Amino acid sequence: MEKKRISKEEFLEVLKSNPIIAAVREEERLSQALQSKSKVLFLLKTNVLTLPNVVQEIKSHGKLVFIHLDPLEGLAQDKYALRYLGDVVGIDGVITTRANLIQQAKAEDLIAIQRFFVLDSSALATGVKIMQSAEPDMVEILPGIIFIHLGEELRTQIPYPLIAGGLIRTPEEARDILKAGATAVSTTSVTLWNM
Repeated sequence: MEKKRISKEEFLEVLKSNPIIAAVREEERLSQALQSKSKVLFLLKTNVLTLPNVVQEIKSHGKLVFIHLDPLEGLAQDKYALRYLGDVVGIDGVITTRANLIQQAKAEDLIAIQRFFVLDSSALATGVKIMQSAEPDMVEILPGIIFIHLGEELRTQIPYPLIAGGLIRTPEEARDILKAGATAVSTTSVTLWNM
């Protein structure tokens, strides 16, 4: 049974009104994420057995759910897995470092977020080339804290909406990142989920 997909434009509207994304690594933190102000959840570690129930619970709280594909346990990372995740499980989108999965996710009408580690200027240049071929809907920059210092450069070189994730510890840092032009901040910090 195919579920209605959220469009990229609708997703950006959600982030505009609430730019803090609750990134959940441990399932025991899920209840806190569900009670938080965050309207979008990134599931960073999960498996195929618990995923359907977890997604159903997230959806029952009126939140959007994205799955980090790279550590997902129990499914091959191919178009059939993506179709299952979208049509049967009901996720809204995926996060991955892999360009081929970005393209496959988009073919399944899932929002595709490319995770990108900015280690140095060479990694930035290589990543930009990869993104040009993959054409993600959004890009998550890690570590996100560098956005405070490189926000303008990142926005100039990467023509997609940017999410900053990783090593963001205080509300002030999150606000500075958003002021520097990030579309959203993804964080595992429960304190920041209710900003």
